[in-house]
Amino acid sequence: GFASANAAEEHLRALAKKGYIVETLPYNGQITYGVTTNAQDLQNYKVFVMDEPNIRFTTAEKTALLSFVNNGGGLFLIADHAVSDRNNDGWDSPQILNDFFNSNSVKVNPFGFTFDAANYSQTSSNVLSVTTNSILKGPAGNVTSIDFNAGNTMTLNKTANPNVKGLIYKTGYSTTGTTQVMFVSSTYGTGRICGMGDSSPCDDGTGDL
Repeated sequence: GFASANAAEEHLRALAKKGYIVETLPYNGQITYGVTTNAQDLQNYKVFVMDEPNIRFTTAEKTALLSFVNNGGGLFLIADHAVSDRNNDGWDSPQILNDFFNSNSVKVNPFGFTFDAANYSQTSSNVLSVTTNSILKGPAGNVTSIDFNAGNTMTLNKTANPNVKGLIYKTGYSTTGTTQVMFVSSTYGTGRICGMGDSSPCDDGTGDL
């Protein structure tokens, strides 16, 4: 559910406490790349987090997002379960992100994954077994599980982008497969992408510290 908004704010505050500069894009803000008249142009940032978008991106916005990643930006895409149309315009977040992937003027499925039409809750410990990975084995420790509360899955397409990688899968599925992915990473140009199918951020118990 979208009760995740408060939890997302907690995570942003935690980043700010660590010394990172964190801003939010207002509802009437513009998603651009290379537009000097826009103070919040993506060229001024290192990472852009999109949490459950509910308004379709314009062609210009899609191009800006792809340019941002292609030129070294980090993009964290967070969807939610199917039928999560918050503004009743006929489009929910998985559909909007898939529209971004598959209907842009640059490249079809540029990141190598799409969101499914699922709705499930599960705590999974089915984490890709690797010795080194900056996401799964980072300065905060090792990822051992993930908790979804009404979330979605993703499907990989390594033909579209061979750099796509499933990092966490639903319980019982192969971590070398291309379906039932809960968390994914990829690269495009010199940029990095992460994708997750639930907008309720995972919490290790420290989110309120």
